[in-house]
Amino acid sequence: MKRILVIGNLLMVVLLGCLSFSSDESTRSNLTENKGFAVIELYTSEGCSSCPSADNLLKQIREEYKNQEVYVLAYHVDYWNRLGWKDKFSDHQFTERQSAYANNFKNSSVYTPQAIVNGKDEMVGSAAGELKNSISKFLKSSNELQFSSKVEEVNSQSLKLSFDLPINAQNKDLVVNLIEKDISTNVKAGENGGRVLAHANVVRAFQRFIIESTKKEIKIEFPIDFKKENLEIIAFVQEKNQGAILGVARTKL
Repeated sequence: MKRILVIGNLLMVVLLGCLSFSSDESTRSNLTENKGFAVIELYTSEGCSSCPSADNLLKQIREEYKNQEVYVLAYHVDYWNRLGWKDKFSDHQFTERQSAYANNFKNSSVYTPQAIVNGKDEMVGSAAGELKNSISKFLKSSNELQFSSKVEEVNSQSLKLSFDLPINAQNKDLVVNLIEKDISTNVKAGENGGRVLAHANVVRAFQRFIIESTKKEIKIEFPIDFKKENLEIIAFVQEKNQGAILGVARTKL
């Protein structure tokens, strides 16, 4: 009886060891598979009838990948404003940013909705399959550059941020975005007149700097109408002339 008990104990140790090994291997495998990141820039407008489906997809992506290194940003362009509805989130610098991408991708013109992933892939913003394939590809890629950011000071009108950047980020662009989540607009005219449009992560403030040292402090003014609890910062380091995005950091307020 004693011998049988000893053998049973030995078998239990072996089984627990195998389970532990299997668990460790699974963890290592998951870490290996998810070592990259994906930054999705959606170029959109409240004046574009094709854009609401892309805005909805952006929110779905945000929720589906909320536990992974996936970051979504909606840049509202201004070239639709002349067609009956002025998008209050639009900014001409977003149109200029999209135009620079058009040159990089050899596109003859800009269009909405357009999604760009890590500055490398572009597709129609509502093309869910193509967008998710791109996300999957970049999540399996290596993270080329890591950096950190933190809020140093915040009041009712502005905030101050500091960044710790690696040496290999110098002479590249630091792109800083103030994001407001889950905004809706009652559109009264234009192609979407009569609709209430929901937006996931709208870029409300935008700054770009050439990185000259490993330390950087900046000040961001808050927009006039905002909900502080819905704000966060998404910043990324990008090759000059809107090349590849090399690293990204999120800062919650």
